[in-house]
Amino acid sequence: MTDDRLGGHHGYMERELMTIESCHSTWIFDTDRMRFRRILKGAEVGGEPVVTGWREYSRLEDHPNSETFTVYLNAAGTRMIRSWRHAEDCAQCNEHLTTAVSLEKVRAAIVS
Repeated sequence: MTDDRLGGHHGYMERELMTIESCHSTWIFDTDRMRFRRILKGAEVGGEPVVTGWREYSRLEDHPNSETFTVYLNAAGTRMIRSWRHAEDCAQCNEHLTTAVSLEKVRAAIVS
């Protein structure tokens, strides 16, 4: 998990962003606006990575010592997405290396 701050230039305010790497995606959380999107690893269209649209969430359960994280899509907690955090010796993806996503592509995904 890494934290990143975007902006502060060109007249707009900084917003708090958090990324989590899973085996198949880079998850970007805009914690100020309570929304997230994913950059799919290993999937490109026209030489650019596939990025999902922004989606609202109610709560993120992200314990630092856990292999999983959960994104609650509604306040009642009845709709959720649970995913595995990618690790160096990852049992979830059978230790296959996943593609890294550059910081420039993460920033481009945030803006669009």
